[in-house]
Amino acid sequence: MTQQNTHYDLRFEPWIPVERLDGTADVVSIRDALVGAHQIRRLSGEIPGEGLALLRLLLALVYCINYEFEEAGEKQKKERWEKLRSQRCFGVDQVDEYLADYLHEFDLFDDEHPFYQIPGLDYMGEKEFDPVSELMLDVPKPEKFLFSMRSPAHLDSLPFDLAARYLVVAQAYNTAGIKSPVVGNTSAKSGKAYAPKGALGTGWCGALGGIYLEGQNLFETLLLNFVLFLSNVSVIASDDYAPWEREVPSADTCQREPTGPVDLLTWQSRRIRLIPSEDGSCVRGVIISYGDVLIPANKQRFEMMTGWRESKQQQKKLGTATVPLMPVAPDTARALWRGLPSLLALADGGKLRPGVIRWMSELQDAQSPEDWRLSVRIMCQGVSYGTQSSVVDDAITDSVDLRATLLRKDSEAVVKMLDVIERTDQAVGVLVRFVQNVERAQGDKLRYDSFSDSAAQASREDVREGAYDALDALYRVRIAEFPDEGVGEYCLAWRKEAQFVLRRLANAYVSHRHVSCFSEHDDVSVGQALAWFEGGLVKALF
Repeated sequence: MTQQNTHYDLRFEPWIPVERLDGTADVVSIRDALVGAHQIRRLSGEIPGEGLALLRLLLALVYCINYEFEEAGEKQKKERWEKLRSQRCFGVDQVDEYLADYLHEFDLFDDEHPFYQIPGLDYMGEKEFDPVSELMLDVPKPEKFLFSMRSPAHLDSLPFDLAARYLVVAQAYNTAGIKSPVVGNTSAKSGKAYAPKGALGTGWCGALGGIYLEGQNLFETLLLNFVLFLSNVSVIASDDYAPWEREVPSADTCQREPTGPVDLLTWQSRRIRLIPSEDGSCVRGVIISYGDVLIPANKQRFEMMTGWRESKQQQKKLGTATVPLMPVAPDTARALWRGLPSLLALADGGKLRPGVIRWMSELQDAQSPEDWRLSVRIMCQGVSYGTQSSVVDDAITDSVDLRATLLRKDSEAVVKMLDVIERTDQAVGVLVRFVQNVERAQGDKLRYDSFSDSAAQASREDVREGAYDALDALYRVRIAEFPDEGVGEYCLAWRKEAQFVLRRLANAYVSHRHVSCFSEHDDVSVGQALAWFEGGLVKALF
């Protein structure tokens, strides 16, 4: 059981890793993260998803503290948001007044309301608790530990600050699969706990694209993602509460609907209890099983950090009358700029832009262009799962810098920018076909003619990814420097640069293969392949 003298108050203990404005690393408390947000560059972290999970926690606190937005109209919400922005920091008194109302709920080891946990939680059967590694997203199962970057010798305990961070990440990203049932779990079968059929098995953030906007400091970042309404519909709900504002839930798995943005930002996907050591100096174990689960369809009113798209497949599974919108999980194999057409495109087409991006558009409707010539950074942070979502396969942390005016509803410039990016996909496909034709001219049927052979597919994918790697730096700079005026000339120059890069790759491939332009096989020569390539590039890019 928890020792009576073991306490760790997250309001005042340093546990959140940050990067200061001068680039130095620091660790701060919840209070210091909020009142000193204007002095912090960004949140940092050691493992995938940690920064996003901590940001969502702090953002939930911003919603909770600024409760006066609830009854305001749309115009008043904008005015109050702008007033808060003009202050350039969060009010110390307001933060302190709110945190003072929760003397125990932010304590990791409180007897009645431990932070993000269930007091007295116990496993069914003889198992007392799991090792702390069960909390850690980046630690594999013992049989696969050969591929871990961590030493198993240092996984017998966690300091309180690290345990707190892993606790928040576990609620956001914990893997699916079979869990040990806890006492009070009414759905356990044969000593095993599962997520309800059709519900999300991972933590809520595991299903999201993890899209958010980053400003010049943490205060700006929190404000840019502090969405109040979208398309004349209020985001704030009167019955929306954070876990520390609610009664402690039961140990049983609960399938329910979210009540608002705060609920989703702090979604309690797991029932957890941290087990401190006997001397109260560290965490030596954890009890963890399924908690609040949900079906991810149609949560776009309250979830702002992901794009959405229609899924006819889910309509059949769920038996709904209309096609549901599902969150778009990140593609960890692709650079973020390649996904900008789906994030920024204004056309409907069964897709919906992330709420944080639509919020930036709402804010700018009433602002002069000069007031919004600042640069914002679109961030993506998330993980991808494998083997029925029971393991983490990969992770992504990526960003794209661009001017905020490109996020406006009436921005014609963004249409032209996205057109260049979409044309690039076609141009890279031209390069892949060129390589296939060169191999065909050399008589290598495996490389050009097999669409089912894994080696042939891998070869084509290597060419594709190599092309995107070569284009990456160019496209990041071009997107960041995209102008308001002279857009046509800018895009033309951009496409010519892309043409030059892809042409260079094609010539380098021919040189590397040591083939003659007159080499011919199956009525295809390398010279013909080059001619087709040049014509294809022009068609794709111009």
